[in-house]
Amino acid sequence: MSRADSSDTAKGPPPLVTTSSSAVTKKAVGKRKRDSEIRLVPDDQRIFKSQRFYFFPNSDKHPARKLRIAKAIEFGATWESEFNESVTHIVADKSMDYGLLLKYLKKDALPPHIALVSENYPAECITFCRLLDPRQPQFKVRGYDLSAAAPPISSASSDRSLKLKPAPDSVRARQPETPVQDDRVPESPPTVSTEDGEGEEDRNPSAPPIESTAEFDAALKQARDLRHVPLDMEEDSGSRPTSSDGPATDDERPPAGSELDRRKKGKAQNYQAKFQCMHKHTGSDENPNVGTIAILQQMAEYYNQVGDEWRTRAYRKAISTLRNHPTKVWTREEALALPQIGGRLASKIEEIAYTNRLRRLDNAKAEPQDQVLQTFMQVYGAGFAQASKWVNAGYTTLDELVEKAELTPNQRIGIDHYADFNSRIPRAEVEQHGNAVRKALHKIDPAFDVIVGGSYRRGAKDSGDIDCIITRPNTDLPHIRQVVLDQLVPKLFAKRFLMAELAATSRDDGSKWHGASCIAGSSSSTGIWRRIDLLLVPSDELGAALIYFTGNDIFNRSLRLLASTKGMRLNQRGLYKDVIRGKGREKLSEGTLVEGRDEKRIFEVLGVPWRPPEHRIC
Repeated sequence: MSRADSSDTAKGPPPLVTTSSSAVTKKAVGKRKRDSEIRLVPDDQRIFKSQRFYFFPNSDKHPARKLRIAKAIEFGATWESEFNESVTHIVADKSMDYGLLLKYLKKDALPPHIALVSENYPAECITFCRLLDPRQPQFKVRGYDLSAAAPPISSASSDRSLKLKPAPDSVRARQPETPVQDDRVPESPPTVSTEDGEGEEDRNPSAPPIESTAEFDAALKQARDLRHVPLDMEEDSGSRPTSSDGPATDDERPPAGSELDRRKKGKAQNYQAKFQCMHKHTGSDENPNVGTIAILQQMAEYYNQVGDEWRTRAYRKAISTLRNHPTKVWTREEALALPQIGGRLASKIEEIAYTNRLRRLDNAKAEPQDQVLQTFMQVYGAGFAQASKWVNAGYTTLDELVEKAELTPNQRIGIDHYADFNSRIPRAEVEQHGNAVRKALHKIDPAFDVIVGGSYRRGAKDSGDIDCIITRPNTDLPHIRQVVLDQLVPKLFAKRFLMAELAATSRDDGSKWHGASCIAGSSSSTGIWRRIDLLLVPSDELGAALIYFTGNDIFNRSLRLLASTKGMRLNQRGLYKDVIRGKGREKLSEGTLVEGRDEKRIFEVLGVPWRPPEHRIC
């Protein structure tokens, strides 16, 4: 199916919709929201007339690619939304290669009549007012044999344009380039950003000079990017979290003597063993660094509250390292010798070890404005941005917010039950809430199951909120959603167990219900309100959901990153293989489901020893 045709009336992909040579698109091409035109040029200038373009990746989500597509349509091209035999040209982004294209199209080779060209081909053709030979070296796509390229395709307008002189400025196209990372191997070891913007240099010696190819350079760069594999990547975006690219596979592994081999500390060391998920983590208080960890954890929570993701991650990596270290770390030098700890964090570890305090944390607690900010950020429904607005408006207490500030219903509930929502929930009470949900649900349908997840499932003595995973054997999500939303939730409100609805899931495709519950139940004043989430999981996704909703976040990130190094993707719905990604981790294919139902089977497929929930406290 094509998105445009070569007649006077052309249609492009939304939002690149054209109607006629005088028509104006409803949505702009570019970032600014203004009306913009996609006018077809006069017929004798349509050099792409009768040509059918397929772009790779074939979407207009990237601004530069979107502009290239619009320009091709303007000069007569048809944009094919799906690959088919009528395609005459495949226009690939500079970050793509021939092998990735074939893998995505599931072909061994391109049909001989199709010209594979790089992203600058359309603009060059427009510049010289004719179809150029796609076999020219400047249009070569990495990994493609030009000898197999299709010959140039002539068109009426091209045949009339015999002189290869540049077009006037009014016609010449400025080529929008997709940013491409430099794949060259740096001469010196790279620097990894850590806490407070400092760099932790790779302490290994420089690699000896070796001959290199583009493929090897890419693989080596990929391996370097993942040298701190346990924590560097996050995969919590949207309903289907994306996964990061991993290091080279066995078929692409750099030769002996490369930096990756030296970092293994010997050929016998298993690279996979570096991942946090490969080891048992119990969070035991017997760790000799437990006091240091407690203070670092407070700093990590502080930075997380103020939205400083990088410092939060740096502190969590250091905490994970200390939890696995068998002896007490006293000095800066001892801390620097450990992985994932940079200079400034090493100094803080030394300060904590000798003084049992951290001045940076003390200062944060002592600063009056910072204390107000911290108080406001603990209001349910108010994050760092909203809390900062309240501080900047001059508010200093919760009472002032109630009296003067414009509050959402959830924020008012958050203030009314501020102490309740910010107190830890004892394990026994978490179990009471879970049992209340389970008992009510079994009266509706005994086949349903309720599993309390989160820190409770990891064996914690207390929790911040209550996560109830609701599932039913051989049952899909719509049925579970109908029972929970239409029967269970109203029933629990009637019993005065549920006290407030804080976020309702969509009745069409949602899978969560957020609210507040109270064990005492008779009124809002007789018991403590607790935050409770009802997480709806179909049976064929239960295993992946148990991993996702059990945590902790460090363990889960490690498991997801390990999956990505194997060319797979793990999210709360399942483990997928054959996932193809392009530039900037853009997902080109969903992949094939390997396992979603069985939690232990997912560990087995990834080659990770089974870790019960109480061993996932990284």
